[in-house]
Amino acid sequence: MIRLLQSKWMAIALGTVAYWLTTWLCLEPQKQLSRIAAELRAPAHSRSGSGPSWNFDNPEMAQLIAELKDQREALRARAQQLDELEARLNAERQEIYTLTQAVSQLKTNIEATVTWIGEEELVNLKKLAKVYAAMGPEGAARILREMEDDQVVKVLALMKEPDSAPILEGLSQGSKGESKRAASLSNRLRLTILSGNPKKTAAP
Repeated sequence: MIRLLQSKWMAIALGTVAYWLTTWLCLEPQKQLSRIAAELRAPAHSRSGSGPSWNFDNPEMAQLIAELKDQREALRARAQQLDELEARLNAERQEIYTLTQAVSQLKTNIEATVTWIGEEELVNLKKLAKVYAAMGPEGAARILREMEDDQVVKVLALMKEPDSAPILEGLSQGSKGESKRAASLSNRLRLTILSGNPKKTAAP
């Protein structure tokens, strides 16, 4: 028996058994760790044991979500109101632009129709009016016929009616075009205004 235990083959067998036993003891904890790691990686509903569950109800979280939804709806309503306000402002801006254009056109028409006599030119025009009034109607008409309509209207407007009427009659003598011009000048005389007193015409 002792010889059997001391034999070479017995030593080899005991060494093999000891190797496999040691290997098994070393590998078993690793298997346990691998199993735990696999459980941790597994979905919550497939885990075993009494560990914490992620499937729970949180009233505070539900309230926060509801508040966020309410804020989102309020922001959406506010955005719609801003869009409507922008559309209304654009419409009003367009209306103001249209009115501004109409006023500008009306101003242009008035400026084309009304003859304004500024204070800075009033003194010189009065002197010219006195000179032409002192001349004969035919001579004054010949001179005024060569002047621009605005200048003629301003000079005639600063004359007294007994002086301006014969000159205007002299301006109408001649061709049909001269008669039309005299009629136009006569009409513009009614719309001649002193800049210093817009409500008062320059004609006496």
